[in-house]
Amino acid sequence: MEAFMKAHTDLRVGADAIASLIDRLTALAEAVAKAAETNAKKENRTTIWAADVTAAMAPLTGSGSASDLPSLFKRLEALTAKDTADLSALIQEWVDSH
Repeated sequence: MEAFMKAHTDLRVGADAIASLIDRLTALAEAVAKAAETNAKKENRTTIWAADVTAAMAPLTGSGSASDLPSLFKRLEALTAKDTADLSALIQEWVDSH
């Protein structure tokens, strides 16, 4: 992961940044695998296909439907208190500007 990060930036990369990226990518991969598994099981399959992974990634990459409020709420529930506060501030800024 260190080599990957260094290949994509001219900056130095701290060990804590590498560890953080590994932790976050691992959590992301676990979530995608579980969602892909759910997609495959809904179709009574015992094999996860690329399409299952693509569908599982859609809400994480912003290519999913914004109208899927239950999915959005699940993602919001997973936020830390600080992230929730930051999100609240961003929403308030948006409301104030519109």
